[in-house]
Amino acid sequence: MKFCLEFLVILCSLTTVVTSCPTCVSDEICNNITNNCDCNPSTYSETVQIPPPELTCNNNMVLRIPRCQMERNGYDSSSLHLNTPSCRLSSYYANVSYLGILWHIGTGECGNTKVENSTHITYYNNLYITPKTSPFITKNNVTFTFSCSIPLNSGTGLNFPVKAITGNDVISVPGVPGSISITMAIYTDQSFSNIVTTSTTLVVEQNIYVSVLMQTVDNYNIKVVNLYTSASSNRSADPKYYLLQNGCPNLSLGAFLFTTIWNGQFTEARFQFKAFKIASSDVFYLYADVTTCNSSCIQNCNSRSADINAQTYSSTVGVRLQFTSNSASSCFGCFSRKWALSSLLLPLILMMIM
Repeated sequence: MKFCLEFLVILCSLTTVVTSCPTCVSDEICNNITNNCDCNPSTYSETVQIPPPELTCNNNMVLRIPRCQMERNGYDSSSLHLNTPSCRLSSYYANVSYLGILWHIGTGECGNTKVENSTHITYYNNLYITPKTSPFITKNNVTFTFSCSIPLNSGTGLNFPVKAITGNDVISVPGVPGSISITMAIYTDQSFSNIVTTSTTLVVEQNIYVSVLMQTVDNYNIKVVNLYTSASSNRSADPKYYLLQNGCPNLSLGAFLFTTIWNGQFTEARFQFKAFKIASSDVFYLYADVTTCNSSCIQNCNSRSADINAQTYSSTVGVRLQFTSNSASSCFGCFSRKWALSSLLLPLILMMIM
């Protein structure tokens, strides 16, 4: 007995807590010392010119640039900003690591300047990038000029096509008179350009992109507290299947099933997930519990404990998506047996973790 007790004491003293990196994207590699994802130097070769930024214009202006490719070219990823120096690009993840920023289309937003003609209004801005600090200066500062044009009669409100599937609600913001509108919209592409309409066919395992957008209010951003699905039009009805809960992704899903793109840092929150069909239902309701925050309210989900306190929210928006039986059947026929089984079991797995 004494020997067993001594052995257990020695075993316990040798026990260590094992930590690991979060899921790294394709151009990153796990740093086993810091347990962070660093740029993989073997992914890119240095190019003569810095990769040009990608710009998307819809209800907002969205700018992004590959972070690791830019760093491989010798530029400082912490230096990127627009005309207004406080409008700085921050990290987010898609298929690779990006630096990005989202801001409202309008005069003065992040230093936007406006040029108007007889048919369009064009908003201009600049992206400023500086090289990494080095004893030898081998790179010049870089400035990209870009613009978004909108028809003169379209305005700059929350405009969507007539048949677009959207969810709407209002929310009160401290110090702002009245209420501001909150809109949820669904897209089928990572540039958030192809909005889902009543004629769009959605199938299991398709990439779905979710936007939750608020009207622009100075110094306020939007945060989605919970993002969940249900087969019921009553958002309070059980069962609910959480993609995001208390501001953090459902750990059981994995990054390939659900990804937070932006949440709590802009006037729009963005997410990506692979569509799944709830068993015995062709109807899919997606709900978002939202709140606003003064300045940034990005949540650190890497260091969370297993017990997260419930967070409050001020409003809920939701959309109803329809899966046709024929589309679902033909899609299952295209899967390997492993993928088909995973799609069928996903709702059960989500229920078990609640």
